[in-house]
Amino acid sequence: MYDAASRVYRLTLSTAGALLAATALALAYAALQRRRDHRCIRPDEELEEITESGVPHDTSDDAAELEDLADVVETRSPWGTASVMKARRLEGAAGVVQYDSREEGCDNLQPGRQSLFVKTFGCAHNSSDSEFMMGLLQDYGYTFSEKLEDADACLINSCTVKGPSQDSAVNITKRAQAAGKPVVLAGCVPTADAGLVKTLDGVSMLSVTQLDRVVEVVEEALKGHVVQLLGTKRVLPSLDLPKVRRNRLVEIIPINAGCLGNCSYCKTKHARGKLSSYSEHAIVGRALQAAGEGVSEVWLTSEDTGAYGIDLGTDIARLLRSVADALPEGVMMKLGMTNPPYMLSHMAEVGEVLQRPNVFSTVHIPVQSGSDAVLKSMVREYSVADFRRLVDGLRSVVPDLHVATDIICGFPAESEKDHEETLALLRHYSFPVLNISQFYPRPGTPAARMKKLQGNVVKRRSGEVTRLFESYETFSTLTNLEKRVWFVETDLKRQQTVGHTKEYAKVVVPRDDALLGRNAMVRIGATTKWHVEAQIIGDVR
Repeated sequence: MYDAASRVYRLTLSTAGALLAATALALAYAALQRRRDHRCIRPDEELEEITESGVPHDTSDDAAELEDLADVVETRSPWGTASVMKARRLEGAAGVVQYDSREEGCDNLQPGRQSLFVKTFGCAHNSSDSEFMMGLLQDYGYTFSEKLEDADACLINSCTVKGPSQDSAVNITKRAQAAGKPVVLAGCVPTADAGLVKTLDGVSMLSVTQLDRVVEVVEEALKGHVVQLLGTKRVLPSLDLPKVRRNRLVEIIPINAGCLGNCSYCKTKHARGKLSSYSEHAIVGRALQAAGEGVSEVWLTSEDTGAYGIDLGTDIARLLRSVADALPEGVMMKLGMTNPPYMLSHMAEVGEVLQRPNVFSTVHIPVQSGSDAVLKSMVREYSVADFRRLVDGLRSVVPDLHVATDIICGFPAESEKDHEETLALLRHYSFPVLNISQFYPRPGTPAARMKKLQGNVVKRRSGEVTRLFESYETFSTLTNLEKRVWFVETDLKRQQTVGHTKEYAKVVVPRDDALLGRNAMVRIGATTKWHVEAQIIGDVR
């Protein structure tokens, strides 16, 4: 395919506007179908499809992952002179991917026949993004490989929240290039880091608002072209796009993108932008569609679920009620991450929804620090007292509420006194889930310009927070209790079926694939820091 005497094509997004005005999603999808119909296919050929039914989800497998959203309603023009630049250079010049423009055989370049390796980093929103991209790719005929070396190309959905996550995405990108694989880098990293984009030569890229164009970009990347669609648009990708779920029993629905915050350390807003919410009708419709396809859990996710609907004149409490009311019997709803400021206005209403029998009694509220001084430096827009009021207010309505939180250790403004205040907050609440991170300066953020603490100080404080978390029991009060558990996963390594109680305690039982997608009463036996062991006692539904 590659020839030192051939021309080099680099495709870029035209600043003159490569997108036409928004039209019905049906037209865009119909155009995609027409492209499929004109592919070169042998008479005896059948396109291979992934079938997930009956295949347990391996919770220990870190291979191919998935996910994202999309609400784009616009037609696409073909690549034209306005969006294509032909780069030429002398023969023998090094460091440039070159493409042989001579026509090749159908087997080599026929779109939709290749296998792709997909890797996802980051939050549940990113996972949903990958699921949508994989749905579009599978619908076009592509299949997926769990190993990079077995794939024809590599799709990486990246996260820019932490340095290690971004570094891992970049490392896989370079490893795939070294192996001669075309690479498409999607997600928050190429969207938020223009400097990095310039250093990754020969890599095709998709911003978070362009993910519905993944089929086009993968197709061109496989031809040896470099396509970079990094423009932003206000129209969200459609929730009606096809999906390939990482877990066939769990539907992850992004309810909004972006946020209203201005945290001094965070690059996510650089990628996701300001708050933009999906309509209540679209979200309920997607939830019902997923339930009809056999999922038993619906997760509502975003960068800040508490801010949902502010741009539409509605709110998160109303949405939660609507989804919970609409879900059929046996399907559970789970609320994703929320920051304190906007959720405080809806404590009582949200607490009421979390009490419902078809809603998991769990919420993720990142506090990041137990010090008001540090929170102010982080520009978190709430105080420790606000955080306490939210947690205590929700627990007054839902006494067994499972609260997860996050802590950043070693923020530049953090003193020893601030650190001790964080430890005191953690001792008070004994959170069952605590995500602990050391501070990583993200380029282009205000916090990156602050004077960093010494590495040994950050490491010590992180260790102290970790040891505190490990010092207390999490589920010991559940011993010998009978609880209803919803099962959605299989741990192949330990040969266990995995589920959760309504209060979201993780429960494992001896493997029984017949339990997947169902719920049953169990008696809890041994408990550990991370989960409880149980036996089925009956009433399987």
